[in-house]
Amino acid sequence: MRIAYLLMTGMVFLQVSGGSAQDGRGAVNGAETGTQNILSFGADRSGRTDSSAAFEKLMRKVGNDRHIKIVLPPGSYRLNSRVVLRAAGNNSYYGLHLQGAGENVTELIVDNAAGGVAFEGRSISRLSVIVSDLAIVAARSDAGTALSFDIPNPGVENMRQFNVRNVSIRGTRFDQGFFNRGVYVRNAWYALLRNVNITQQYEGGLGVDKYAMEYGFLLEDCYSPSIIDCRVANGRYGLVQRARKTFPEDGIIRGSYFVGNVECIVLDFNKSDGGWAEPGFHIDNCHINYRDRGIVVRGLRQANISQSLFYCHDRSGTRWFRNEFAEVPGGDEKNRREYEPRDIDLDLSSDIIINNNIFTEPANSGRVGVRIGPQAGHILISANQFNMSGVAIKNESREPSYATGNIFTGRPGWHQALTTYQDVAGSLRHYDFKVDSEKEKNR
Repeated sequence: MRIAYLLMTGMVFLQVSGGSAQDGRGAVNGAETGTQNILSFGADRSGRTDSSAAFEKLMRKVGNDRHIKIVLPPGSYRLNSRVVLRAAGNNSYYGLHLQGAGENVTELIVDNAAGGVAFEGRSISRLSVIVSDLAIVAARSDAGTALSFDIPNPGVENMRQFNVRNVSIRGTRFDQGFFNRGVYVRNAWYALLRNVNITQQYEGGLGVDKYAMEYGFLLEDCYSPSIIDCRVANGRYGLVQRARKTFPEDGIIRGSYFVGNVECIVLDFNKSDGGWAEPGFHIDNCHINYRDRGIVVRGLRQANISQSLFYCHDRSGTRWFRNEFAEVPGGDEKNRREYEPRDIDLDLSSDIIINNNIFTEPANSGRVGVRIGPQAGHILISANQFNMSGVAIKNESREPSYATGNIFTGRPGWHQALTTYQDVAGSLRHYDFKVDSEKEKNR
């Protein structure tokens, strides 16, 4: 049975999935801010019994309150049904804070296929939702979406915020339990995701040839999000920000780790009706460990990618590591996976600065450090270190791009299997440091 309770003016209710829905309707104008402890409503913090009903009782008690904090003391709270909060109406601001006692001190144990906690809205833009200081734990495989915020796009856009901080999303063990999506956000304005740690299964080669989770972070039509000090491991996609109905524009990804993902960061702003997103985007001080592609940029101009570490975990065909795609260690070219891994893949991109990064370690010899696609151009690649195997910079565009002050060496000598430039279109201008050996000059 699906149960709904009144939460605020207009139509706001908590819904436990299953059966049919009922809408709660209330009076005009909200009550004062209140703090509610989930234990006061019968929640079981031992994790043995379902605590979904405690959230239902809490919402019924809150009634018309527009501004509430739900406190989750230390413990484990089992959710056999996804908790859904819905809101409508803009006659006053709405604020909700779901707060635990600390990352991995308060746990929501998700044992259903729909997911953990979802915030949904209709005809509302004046709201702020905060989730902090807890863990959302998958007690099963394919546990849906751990945390979601799905709001339509009417009214005053810069008044709908979604902030998540100090949250861990994981399975019950390193080899047990995973979510299909970690965090899904739609139509938030200046969304802030700080210290969100999404770790999925890594048993049995996950992250190399297989993966458990589809998305770590999935953001759709979100204006200028900030992803700060976060970590995502072993997903198909670490982070995707994409356009659906609007140009999301801008954004910052800083100090974050994307490790063991097939593709780490995908910025896809190219809508089907054409056009370019407004500038710009910043990615800096990140750790990018990928199988197929590290950073993909599509439909963006004026962006910076800087001070980050890139390496590829497709090691097929290399002699430096145990060949994970062959039966014997050592590896050779005939055992190389027929794929071109790309650390930075610039598709529909312009006016991008790539500087002060390190591209390191041997990998699939088809690897490309920076690929400038046919629809990209006016790229500046400077002051980077390429100590890797494969091709450092590959240009396929007729538009001019520039490489200057990069170095193509390091220790250990992984650059011995490196080609510095592959200028297919002949429009890449490069100015290198002088080198001593004829071998390096002619590389």
